[in-house]
Amino acid sequence: MSTITYGREAVRNEGFSMGTGLVGRVKSYLARSRAERQLAQLDDRLLADIGMKRSEITKMVWGN
Repeated sequence: MSTITYGREAVRNEGFSMGTGLVGRVKSYLARSRAERQLAQLDDRLLADIGMKRSEITKMVWGN
């Protein structure tokens, strides 16, 4: 079993069946999308306080 934590949410992938893996991926996608939207709403000063630039949001959230 693997657990990925984003903020207060934990996305668990039990790995019992193909459906469970898909559900885990969807939950992970939704959590990352939410995090990206929330970070994009912050102003540049707040982003600088947490050590991030606006151009780095996507990379930090998605790892690309």
